[in-house]
Formats: sequence, C-alpha cells, structure tokens
Amino acid sequence: MNLIFKEKAAIFAILGIIFLSSGLYCINLDFYSRNRTVYPNDYYDINFEILPLKTAKISVNIHIHNNWTEAKSAGICNGSGTWSDPYVIKDLIIDGGNSSHCIEIKNSSVYFRIENCTLFNAGTDWSSEYAGILLDHTNNGMIVDNNCSNNMYGIFLASYSSNNTVYGNYANNNFYTGISLNSLCSNNTLVGNSANNNSAFGINISWNSHNNTLSKNNASKNKIGLKISSFSKNNIIKDNNLSYNSFPGESTHGVRISRSENNTLTRNLVTFNGWEGIQAYESNHNFFLNNSIINNGDLGISLVRCDDNRFTANNISSNKQYGVYFEESERNIVNFNTIENHSVGIYLDDQSKCNLVFNNSYFSNGVDIQDFQRTCEGNGLTPPIDILLISITIVGIMILIIVVILALRNLLRIKMKNR
Repeated sequence: MNLIFKEKAAIFAILGIIFLSSGLYCINLDFYSRNRTVYPNDYYDINFEILPLKTAKISVNIHIHNNWTEAKSAGICNGSGTWSDPYVIKDLIIDGGNSSHCIEIKNSSVYFRIENCTLFNAGTDWSSEYAGILLDHTNNGMIVDNNCSNNMYGIFLASYSSNNTVYGNYANNNFYTGISLNSLCSNNTLVGNSANNNSAFGINISWNSHNNTLSKNNASKNKIGLKISSFSKNNIIKDNNLSYNSFPGESTHGVRISRSENNTLTRNLVTFNGWEGIQAYESNHNFFLNNSIINNGDLGISLVRCDDNRFTANNISSNKQYGVYFEESERNIVNFNTIENHSVGIYLDDQSKCNLVFNNSYFSNGVDIQDFQRTCEGNGLTPPIDILLISITIVGIMILIIVVILALRNLLRIKMKNR
C-alpha cells in the first residue's frame, strides 16, 4: 500500500514540474512577445472620413438645464429621452455671437444626441470661456458628426459629465482647446474626432477625469496634441495620430502627462512634434506600448520625476537629440524597444536610480546609453512583479525536484528490500 502511494506521489510531483516549467516558459519579463506585431508605416496614416453636413437651419443658442420636455415643446428636439428613443438635436447652424455657448446641456441624465450641427463663434478671446457644445453635470449624451470649430472650446465636458460618446466631430481652429474633459469627467469615449489647429490643446483630460477611452482621433498642429493632467487615472489612449504639434518659441509636445497615473498609451503615432514626442512630469505607473515616436524636435520621450512607468515595444527613432531621457526618475522599465538614430539613445541622469533598461535594439545612435544613475543598494526596493513570479516559480521547481528525488530513493529502497 505504501509502495503504491509513493509511486503516485512521484507521478504527481513530476507532473507538477512539467506544469510549473511551462509556466516559467510563458512568463516573460516584458509581458509582451518578442515576436511582436510590427505595424507598417501606412497603418498609422489615420485619416478619418467625417460626413459633410447635411441641409441645416439657422437657430438661436440652445440652453437646456434638465428641461428637455420644454425644449421638445418648443421644437428644439424630438424623442423621449430613453436609450432606444433619445432626445435629438440635429441639423442646426448656431452662431454663439462671442457671448454664449452655442449648445449648453446641464444637469441632465436622460439619453440624448446632438448631431450634424455647425456651431461657431462661442467665445474667441480670453474674456469668454464658451464652447460650441458644453456638457455640465451631464451623462448619457452622444455628440456625433458636428463641426465645433472657431470657438474658445470646441467641445467641453465639465464637472461630473460621464458616460458620454463624442464621435466623428470637427473641433478645429478653436482659440484654446478642441475637446476638453475637465473636472471629474469619467467613462467617456472619444472616437474618430479631428482636433487640429487649436491654440493650446487638441484634446485635454484634466482634474481627476478617469477611465476615459480615446481612439482613432487626430490631434495635430496644436501647441500640445494630447494633455493628461491633474490626477487623471486609468485612461486608455490608443490608435491616435498626435503629430505635427508645434508653436514658435514654446515648449510643444505630441503628448504631455502631468501628475497622472495608470494611463495606457498604445499604438499611437507621435511624430514631427516641435520639441518632445511624449513628456511625462511627476507621473507614475503609466504604460507605453507599441507607439511610434519618430522625428520629434528634440526628445522622443522625456521623464522628469517619474517613477514605476513602463515603455515596451515602442519604435523610438530619429528624434534629434535623445531617444529616451530620464531626470530624477526611479524604477522605470524600458525594454524591447527599437531605439534608432539619435545623438544619445537613452540618457539617465545622476539623480535617477533603479531604472531597468534591457533587451532594446539600438541602431545608428551616436551613443546607445549614457547611464549616470545611482545604484539601488540599500533602498529596500521591491522588484517588479514579473521578476517575483519567476523567482517563486524557480523555487517551486527546485522543491519539487527534491521531492521527486526523495520519492524515487524511497521507491528504490523498497524494491531492494522486496528482492
């Protein structure tokens, strides 16, 4: 009976070794395949077709403060405010007269849709912060196929406006920002919008605005293409064109992240921006995956006082001076990137420490790495979770090997006794 039990124990131990070994094989320090998908250049030629405005009528400014029934009675909209039959405002031309929002929706939670409207001249100087469309404390809206150009703000979501969709709009040539999510605006979706030629930001996410998704937007020829700031977290930025953002004599970026955490940027095109492709300032735990950061004025990626960020599988090429620049930054990981054609590929200053740089591919840099960072010894640092997993797996395998050896020795002794 003991012989059968020990034989079964040996079999289970061997199966355990096979299982854990396969787990070790699957674990990769980078959580990302070395044989990653390489996207062709034309993959990033993001051109969005926005339907031309249909026949529209001229209207006065529209201000709805949770009084949709009155608005419907006045002929401003139709529908009933449900998911299947939202209130609809469409096919209007509104001149804000430099004195008011063109369309303002406040304190609303019913379902509504603003579609195919031309909204302009809602504040064109610093004396008035008006927008083509303003949503304030408003949820469940859809803003679709509108032209919100030549205002102070093109489209402005403010103060607890959540679960809104902004799709296929023009927000160009605005005096300040094309599309703005400001102050606790969360779970909104921005898809296929054009936010170009705005004096400050193409798209702005600020002041605790979380869990928003931006995809396939074009934010070009602004001072800053995309800004994420002021404690905004868990936003997903994917497949956007954030290029050609510049302003004479100013610090310009494709992307600027300031004091924000846990945001993910993937498969974005960040090229030909005036100073830096991506700048991160006092921002932690962000993830940059498979972006193209090419031909920016001075720096590809700049981190200042940033900790625990990760840069994986990015194409960082032909930025004039530095590919990746670290200043006073700690515990960041840079791996499996292509870093090509810079004066210095990666620079780590003497106030940075504990950054991991490994398994990158370098081509045609003056210097691949200049590493002046301080060592980690004595800092009580916790290694990255993937390294911990590998260490635990190795220890588990060693324990199982010892168990198998002991079990086999016992089996051999028993057989010797039975002879």
